[in-house]
This record gives sequence, structure tokens and C-alpha cells, in this order.
Amino acid sequence: MSTEGQLSELERALYARQIRLPGVGESGQLKIKGAKVLLIGAGGLGSPAAMYLAAAGVGVMGIADPDKVELNNLHRQIIHGFDTQGLPKTISAAEALAEINPGLKIILHPEGITTTNAMELVSRYDLVLDGADNFATRYLVADTCVLAKKPLVHGSVLQGAGQVGVFLPEAGCYRCVYPTMPKASDVPTCAEGGVMGSTCGVIGSWMASEAIAVILGRRTHSRLLIVDVMAGSSRVVQVQPADECPSCGEHPEIHSIEPALYISDDCALSVSPMNETPLEISIEDAARLLSGAKPPVLIDVREPNEWEICRIPQAKLIPMGEVPGRLSEIPQDVPVLVQCHHGGRSLRVTQFLRSKGYTKVSNVKGGIEAWSLKIDKTVARY
Repeated sequence: MSTEGQLSELERALYARQIRLPGVGESGQLKIKGAKVLLIGAGGLGSPAAMYLAAAGVGVMGIADPDKVELNNLHRQIIHGFDTQGLPKTISAAEALAEINPGLKIILHPEGITTTNAMELVSRYDLVLDGADNFATRYLVADTCVLAKKPLVHGSVLQGAGQVGVFLPEAGCYRCVYPTMPKASDVPTCAEGGVMGSTCGVIGSWMASEAIAVILGRRTHSRLLIVDVMAGSSRVVQVQPADECPSCGEHPEIHSIEPALYISDDCALSVSPMNETPLEISIEDAARLLSGAKPPVLIDVREPNEWEICRIPQAKLIPMGEVPGRLSEIPQDVPVLVQCHHGGRSLRVTQFLRSKGYTKVSNVKGGIEAWSLKIDKTVARY
């Protein structure tokens, strides 16, 4: 990241409050000005991330997004407006960012990121922010950053929760946490599961903050921040390079970007298909199983403060962020149910466990909230 040149008097005045921060100063502001950032997706996460990076003084920003602005985008994609409906998101975003920072150089990539252009596109920038809304793109971006040795700031949201990941070259990557791309039908999209617009604001703003921290050299380790905005809780999970990681491990399987690796299609052939254990079960089926002669193991992945409010008697508490380090406590040879507040976090954990070989694990739809409403009304709600 370039630190050449100097700040103009206008820039010194514009960024005065930021320059005063410990660890920033004029030299740090020059690093921000010299940074070239690639934004994948100008949607719910890309909107706040782009706006705050522009306001912080980033010098060059590439925007890769093939979509157009639609009415149902506007409650969360705050960089767009009613007057830009129908426009390509790249153009709509560029117009808004120019108002925030006229000195920002914006490069539009309306074709988005694809398996054909990924390596060339990522190699042109210092840092990548991924706010994509599908797993195929997330894995494509993550693998490309590993191959190109570029730092990646990842964000994702569903309903009222989200994640922010910082993955630095040779310090642990996205696949170290999520080694296998799930099928499209296994995880609900925001269109299916819904999303709170303010959650996008929290996660996207945090992505911008992490990007600035990377630019300033303040991040030395990969990590994953897990946020439940609706519950008001967050947890940081330190990410270590996984020896068996298919992307950055000791014997990586991914040496180039191959299109076949990024097909998120239920019709795609699976080398090791799941057995008949369903990905999700209803709260009624969960109650029936738990009251049976051989009840399944029930894992509660909420936070300890939520656990104190209410719990299902048979449950074992393993907060979502601790699951990767506590796999030895979760049996593989018996049925396992995973439960959280509403079912979003537990679905992610269920998918993670399946990627680790847990073939008898299912998510409990609706979580403890549904349990309170339909099974046991004495269980407190929050």
C-alpha cells in the first residue's frame, strides 16, 4: 500500500479528527489514501462498508457487482435510493460515493467477479472486501485471495445476526473455518430467511473498520467476529491455519481457480452424499425425539447470557464461536440436534458440523423461541 505523496490542506481539514487518533497521524492517513480496495457486492454490506471507506479517505475503490437496483434492496442497501432504481449498482454506488469523497478514484466492474476474471481482478488491489450474498462467490473470492496472497475482509448476514472475518495471507483463510461449500438449498438466503436492515449496517460498518485496521497494519492474525445484533452479543474467534485446509493447508487441493469448484447447485454430483438425516427438523419433531427412549444429543449454541435466561433441560451449552475447538464434546455416532434462539446460528453450526463429517446432525427450526411458543410456555422468551 503506497504511502507516497502528502496530504493537501483540504485533506488535513477533512480528516482532522481521524488524523488525531493514536496510531493514525498523517502517516496513517497517507496509508489510507494510498490503499486500493476491491469491494465485492454493492448491496446490504457493501453499502455501509463503501461509504465509510470513502469517508475515511481511501484513494482507490473498485466495485464489482453485476446487479441492478431494485425496490426490495432499499431497506438495507443504503447507498442506493428510489431515484436509482433500475440502474446498475456499480453506477448508483459510484454516484453516492462521489458525493462523500470527490477525490476517491472509483473503478467499476459491472461484470462482477467470475472464475474467468477473479485472479486478474483481485491482483490489481491491495485488499478485498467480500459482501457477496451467495456461497459460490464467497468461496471464489476466498480462494482467489489465498492464491493472490491478498488480505480478505469477509462479511455475511442472515436475519439479525452476522459475521465479520479478517483473513490474512498465510495466517488462516475462510476455508480453515468453513472447508466445504454447502448446497444452495441447505442454507436460507436473505430473501428466504429475511434480514434486518440495521444488521447490515452493523456488519458492513465493522467490515470498513477492519479494512482500515488492515491498511494501518494493526491486524497480524486472522479472526472471525460473530455478532448477534438482535441479542446484543458478539464473540471473537481466533483463526489458525488448518493443516488439512483445501486452500491453504500443508497439502492444498486448490492450485488455481477452476469453475467446477464454484457451482452451488443441488443437481451437482456429491462425492459423499448425506444419509437420510434431515438438515432441519420442526420443533414438534425435536420435542418428540427428546422425549423418546433414546433421545438425541441437544447442543445449544447461544451465548452464556442467553443460556442464563432460559434453556431446554436436556441441552448442552457450546456457544457458536467455541464449536470448532470443542468438537471432541460432540459425538459423531449418535443423532445430534443443534438449537439457538431462532434457528439461524444453529443452522450455520449444523452445516459446519456436516462439513466435518457429522452425518447425524440436524438443525432445530425456530430454536428455543419456537419451543417456548409451541412446546413449553414456562420457558422464558426474550
